Amino acid sequence: MQKVDRMIQVVKMVKELGIEPKSGMFVRALKIRCSMSDSNWKKKINVMKSLGWSEKEIFTAFKKEPKYLGCSEEKLRDVADFCFNTAKLDPETVISYPTLFMSALDKLRPRYKVLEVLKVKSLLKNIKIPRMLVGGEREFVEKYVVKHLNEIPNLMDIYRGNVTTGTKSVL
Repeated sequence: MQKVDRMIQVVKMVKELGIEPKSGMFVRALKIRCSMSDSNWKKKINVMKSLGWSEKEIFTAFKKEPKYLGCSEEKLRDVADFCFNTAKLDPETVISYPTLFMSALDKLRPRYKVLEVLKVKSLLKNIKIPRMLVGGEREFVEKYVVKHLNEIPNLMDIYRGNVTTGTKSVL
């Protein structure tokens, strides 16, 4: 297929997903979709389906953050495993925060351990776990580690992975 024909096909597909051409997400969606072959695209969709997502859920997340489908199949599986089995996030939450898939597990795991400890100590109220997991490093350390060092002196060690928490998922 010629490049022009392929671009026309991808533009049509992205429009059919409900992403408006005037939206900033439109260009991002085009870029991600054009970056992979049809077979790779289908593989990514099939990975998400194998995780229990419907096409509607896959494309709802794609409309929020197209780049998540640019992740490798292995990373999609690994992050989903972390979200569902470790963090015990529900599918609707993960669909609402597809940026989770773009985060390194080495970033997500220590943050989650800190959040588990804070939750057990009743130091977290009215929080959005995914937002805390994917936010900036400096903000996370200041808001959730340094802020609570008086109550939990070894929290920085927990964050750095020097101490195991021994808690079950409480989030």
